[in-house]
Amino acid sequence: MKLTYATTNPYKLAGANRALAGYDLELVPLDKNLPDVPEIQSDDQAEVAIDKARKYYEPLQRPLVVMDSGLFVESLGGFPGVYTKYIIDTIGAAAVAKLAADSGATDAYTQRTVVYFDGQTPQIFTSKVHGKLTSVPRGDNSAGYDLYFEVAQTGKTAAEMPDSEKAELAAPVWCELAEWLAKTKE
Repeated sequence: MKLTYATTNPYKLAGANRALAGYDLELVPLDKNLPDVPEIQSDDQAEVAIDKARKYYEPLQRPLVVMDSGLFVESLGGFPGVYTKYIIDTIGAAAVAKLAADSGATDAYTQRTVVYFDGQTPQIFTSKVHGKLTSVPRGDNSAGYDLYFEVAQTGKTAAEMPDSEKAELAAPVWCELAEWLAKTKE
């Protein structure tokens, strides 16, 4: 089965398809002529993803998935959360890591929310990866907060991991989607 993944990021698409290896599901990119849709401002990651799915569905009129991800620093009340991309682009990942260190606790998690939408009721899938923020960047296989986010079960930052290992971090949410689709399509 082929399913449109509403992302303009080829690395996210490749990583999701890597996570889905072994399933009868291939994510395909958006038509390059389709403009990016504006993202609503909300503290609720699922609400952001659902809104984006509805906006992309409107011109496509076919089932699709969207994924929203973010970094949530527990001592900062979940900041930057759904605003991660904007915050990293504005003040940088080093500043977020310093804010966490200055707060006295660096525990954090990344959260991915995938929404499947076929024009009816959105289906929501979420997964978290726990870890902490480091004070110095490590690794060269990524940028942004991946340089500072040390994954609990590995002791490595996301930027120190090869793509295959990073795909394993994202796999649970994509596998949950694939298994749900397999059940509903039987």
